[in-house]
Amino acid sequence: MTTLKVIPEEKPDVNKVATCTVLDKSAMSKNVFTEEECKRIIEMAKTWEEIVAQIQTKSSEEESVENEDYRNCKMYAPPLDNTESWLWIGEKISAAIYSFNANEGWKFGLIGMAERPMMMEYEQGGPLHAGGKYDWHIDLGPSKLASTRKLGFTLFLNDDYEGGEFQIKTGRENYIPPQQETGNLLFFPSYLVHRVTLVTKGTRQVLVGWVHGDSFR
Repeated sequence: MTTLKVIPEEKPDVNKVATCTVLDKSAMSKNVFTEEECKRIIEMAKTWEEIVAQIQTKSSEEESVENEDYRNCKMYAPPLDNTESWLWIGEKISAAIYSFNANEGWKFGLIGMAERPMMMEYEQGGPLHAGGKYDWHIDLGPSKLASTRKLGFTLFLNDDYEGGEFQIKTGRENYIPPQQETGNLLFFPSYLVHRVTLVTKGTRQVLVGWVHGDSFR
C-alpha cells in the first residue's frame, strides 16, 4: 500500500507575482471621435434595427428579460450584412482600448469584439414615459458571450442633456468619471458595478459595447 505524501503549498514570492494597480479603475480617452463623426453615428444608428433592451437573469431557461423599471432605453443594432458601413467605428474604439490596456492599463488578454456595438438612447421622462436609466449591474454573465466580456466601453455621442450620469460603485462611494462629453471614450473592466442615472432633461445617446477575451480565471 502506497502512502500519500502531502507536499506543503509553496509560498509565492511577492516580488515575482505580476500585479496590477488599476483593476478597480476606469479610463477615459478624450476626443477619440469628432463632433461631426458622433453626429454621423447617431444619424446612421437611427437606420439600424431597434432591439428590445433587457436585463440578465439567473435562470438557465431564460437568459434575459425586459424590465423597464430597471433598464429603460432604446437600443439600435448595426446590420450584420453591411459591416463596411460601421466597421470603422469599432476599429477606432479598439485601437484606443488596446493601446491603453497594453501600456498604462490592465494588460488583459484581449481577442476582439465578439458582439456588435450598439447605440443606446435614454430619453427624458414624461406623463407616459418613466425616463431613461439603467440601474446597478455588471456586464459579465453566465452565457457564452457575456462570460468573455473583458472591457466595457461607452462612447459619448452627445452631452446636451441633464442627468444620465455613468457611475461606478467603489465601496461605499459612487465614482462619477469626469469629462462625459461628446467624442470621449470611457472604458472599464466588465466586473465593475455601474449604472446610468435617470435622464431628467433631453436625450442621452451613447455607443456601447465590449472587447472580449478568455473568461476571467
